Amino acid sequence: MLRITPIYGSSLSKSLKGKHETKRNDSDSDVDENDGDDPLEWLSSPVPSCTLVEYAGLKLLLNAGWDESMPSNGDRGNSVVQPVPEELPDVDAVLITDSTLASLGALPVYFGASKESRWGRKPRSRNNHLHAKRRSNPPFLATYPTVKMGQMTLYDHHASLSLDGSNPGFSLEDVDAVFSKDSFVTLKYSQTFYLPLDDDHDHGDAQRHRKNKKSKLLAITPHLAGHVVGGCYYVLKRLTDDTQVILAPIYHHAKEKHLAGCTLHKFGINADALVTMPGGPRGLLGKLYQPPPKSSHTIIQYNKGKPILSPPMGNRSEAELIESIMAALRRDGNVLLPVDASGRVLELLLVLDRHWERQRLSGAYNLCWVGPMAYNTIEFARSQLEWMAEPLGAQFDSQRGHPYALKSVRICSSVSELEGVIETSNGNPTVVLASGPTLDHGPARDLLLKWGDNPDNLVLITDSTRCVPRGDLWLAHQGERHEKAIKEERRVLPEEKDTDEDGKIVGTAISPSDVSSYTTASQLLYQWCLAKAGGEEMADVVAIDVHVPHRAALAGAELKAFLAEEEAERLRIHAEAEKKAMMQEIEQAKGRLRLGEDEAMGGSSSRSGVTGTSVSKGVGSGSSIGRPKKKSRFDQNLFIKFSKPIHMTFDFREEAVGIGQPDSVAKYGIGESVGRAGDVVEDDYGISVKAE
Repeated sequence: MLRITPIYGSSLSKSLKGKHETKRNDSDSDVDENDGDDPLEWLSSPVPSCTLVEYAGLKLLLNAGWDESMPSNGDRGNSVVQPVPEELPDVDAVLITDSTLASLGALPVYFGASKESRWGRKPRSRNNHLHAKRRSNPPFLATYPTVKMGQMTLYDHHASLSLDGSNPGFSLEDVDAVFSKDSFVTLKYSQTFYLPLDDDHDHGDAQRHRKNKKSKLLAITPHLAGHVVGGCYYVLKRLTDDTQVILAPIYHHAKEKHLAGCTLHKFGINADALVTMPGGPRGLLGKLYQPPPKSSHTIIQYNKGKPILSPPMGNRSEAELIESIMAALRRDGNVLLPVDASGRVLELLLVLDRHWERQRLSGAYNLCWVGPMAYNTIEFARSQLEWMAEPLGAQFDSQRGHPYALKSVRICSSVSELEGVIETSNGNPTVVLASGPTLDHGPARDLLLKWGDNPDNLVLITDSTRCVPRGDLWLAHQGERHEKAIKEERRVLPEEKDTDEDGKIVGTAISPSDVSSYTTASQLLYQWCLAKAGGEEMADVVAIDVHVPHRAALAGAELKAFLAEEEAERLRIHAEAEKKAMMQEIEQAKGRLRLGEDEAMGGSSSRSGVTGTSVSKGVGSGSSIGRPKKKSRFDQNLFIKFSKPIHMTFDFREEAVGIGQPDSVAKYGIGESVGRAGDVVEDDYGISVKAE
């Protein structure tokens, strides 16, 4: 029996179904005109999901996604999207399809190394008797690029939120524990993994599953799914009757610069069931690709009954992207492309780098990639050519250079480093692929604040899947700041101006109640969709709100608590310094005592007639009294003993060697013989020696 149970992030869940029915049964509301009011109606893509799959007597989790749209605390009712469980069900394994936050963002949240997770829960698994000796988490199945790139994605996400003072919901120790060698089972494409696990099985070794297949119930095989490097879909085969179920939440058939197309048409033709998610954009963005509806109540102005936007094609989308970028550069404007940390950014880098090399644009325009994990990501990408398209591997094998050498791309880890690159190039127009696709955090948000007031600049949204609601992760943080500001009478009024470090005005401060419930990228995408729906181009000036961390001086109880912590830390450091100094004095005193004992023992045990004069002179010298002596690094007695030459003597023989007598050669060196008594022995050097 096959049973699919959405845990969260699916339109089949009860919470989402109820909200949709409430929306549609209200006769006074119009869905098309309220696309911007309900996040469930206008989101451009599905939210992060987690699905329970029960098949062949086993329980599996398909992905465990998380992003800014999900709640960050235990108050599940405050979720913008839907309630999220405090703990995940007990399972035999967790299947991860790709390295995006929508697929693995919740792994450190639910399976981290902390003793107590976000809601005070200890991680556990269904087979506690199997995992008790090693850990309490079930095995995670994924490809090798998914493990490496997923780790970079979570590091980048944690850095972007932590630097703003937000709570990512997990620590770096949680990420390291989840992505440890013993946690993940790394698989290759078409490599089969069998369940259930043996009692003495090591999770990190998939090769040992080839033995003892008779006790196995389910075979799990990943195949190429496209979209991102290492992305896969899983084929589940029940070994009792050879029935197959395919789990393919995301797949991409088209061939790209760095990835081949999905192989679902090859390995999925004989499947008995396909579990997937609806693809393509939803909400107002999705309606722009649809023909006019029969109902006349719509805000979209269709042209002769045709859709506003045509379905995107690979080559045409690439040409439109480059054309838009070059148009902004020719008017001396900068271009900002918010990208993820390690997913689709690899395709964009390859496309833009090839265009820069082909047109020789490096001297006129800068092409930069900014992100806290950019250097690490590109190093991992350069070592994973076997997971990418065949032309890239052929280019490397033919010694035509590495496809990800990226000679035209300047990689920076921070915005300050990027500013140095721009200043070195005399302020040339710059194209920046910046980490932070939601434009609420990271370098992309910082560059938006710097470049957003110039109408010649351009912002290109590269991933509509990250245009999500802000969720509790952002709103709860702002609510806490607002309550503290009112309590301490430090509230920022709406009519005041907020400034950056240089004192430049970046926008008008607004009260927390006026903050939009959508990310900055969502607001820009919605404004663009509204303009396209009205048959117009997007206005040069639009009103959006951006999350800017505001630094204020501490006062009242916060100041007292901070000073108390600082004083406690100062006292602790001072106590440690005193303890260290005291231990050093004790060691020095012990050293002086040991030095005196060694000198006394050395003087009494010295041999008679061997440098006795020099020893007595050193002890009886009046100039050394009261002065501590350093212990010698070597024993002079040993030096004299082993440096004494040992002379070897030989008998002098006048007669010629070997005349009238049998010659024999020493077998083991000088002075040794194997001949008869009285024989003349000749050593290796031709010297005559007397045989013993």
